[in-house]
Amino acid sequence: MFETQGFKTMKGLTDAVMQRQELLSNNLANIETKGYVRQDMDFSRLLSELKSDTSSNTNNEGALARARYKDNSRPINIEKEMSSLYDNHLRYLLLTKSISHHFE
Repeated sequence: MFETQGFKTMKGLTDAVMQRQELLSNNLANIETKGYVRQDMDFSRLLSELKSDTSSNTNNEGALARARYKDNSRPINIEKEMSSLYDNHLRYLLLTKSISHHFE
């Protein structure tokens, strides 16, 4: 049950949501820090890597690290960060519901 590709993908995405929460929290905590560069995670890149990984390796650290990026293009905007936090929360709710269905 835990070795299916679908479950591994769900685990990788759940790990990514937790890491993204940390990134977004750091962005908000450093909103006034001069020179701080906003960080985020590219879920589409992560999902494609998780889906293409057919190995039995359940350690997703490499894919998670490659999905992280720094956004140098603009200053941090509090409204955008709060919106991203809410988006991340919705992803978390969706993933936990999907995992719950997996076990039913």
